[in-house]
Amino acid sequence: MNTPSRFLKFTAACGFLSIITTLGIHLFFPPVPADFEARAMLFRNSLYLFNRWWVIFHCLLVLVAMWGFYLVQRDKKQEWAGLGFLFFTVFAMVEIFRQLMVLFYLNGLRANYLAEAEITVKALLKNDINHFSLLSNSFFGLFILAFGLGNLCYGLSLWSEKRFGKILSWLLILWSMGSMLALSNEFLKSELLAKGIEAYNYIYQPIMRALLAWWVWGKADKLK
Repeated sequence: MNTPSRFLKFTAACGFLSIITTLGIHLFFPPVPADFEARAMLFRNSLYLFNRWWVIFHCLLVLVAMWGFYLVQRDKKQEWAGLGFLFFTVFAMVEIFRQLMVLFYLNGLRANYLAEAEITVKALLKNDINHFSLLSNSFFGLFILAFGLGNLCYGLSLWSEKRFGKILSWLLILWSMGSMLALSNEFLKSELLAKGIEAYNYIYQPIMRALLAWWVWGKADKLK
């Protein structure tokens, strides 16, 4: 492996930072209001706009962190590691595109809705705003699927490892199963499962990001 130790530590640092962004997404930012008129005003809400950029930054951190994992594994299990990083690239790009759609397209519709005086046009804009969620949910489904498959492939790339590598393999596969459950619940709409997934998001995910970052950092130390 010809990857510089310093660069691997940079990817690991991105992994550690993604713990903070993960917790921020699931614990800090308030939910979107149910009332339509309140949602229409969100393009003027600084915290809401910051949240969109926060998610984009989070996706970039995760992508760099997962690139570090691939660099470690490419000489051992290039097929699984490469496929895993491909899925993580889809995960990041889809979610970044979804957030940019909110920032530029949906918020543009909201601004036009509030500025429009003609009732008929206003009704059409309201319909477009309400139906944006259908498109957004489709991208969100792909986002979850790609993330789950990425974790599965990374877990399989570690399958032949021993000690901590083997444990990490199982944990990644379990992470993949959690993602698939989250995707399934988009259709099942189980409140009990939703609560479990919520706890999983702000407990299991940060722990896994820390373990992966620590593992990559350890591999970087061995290159010295």
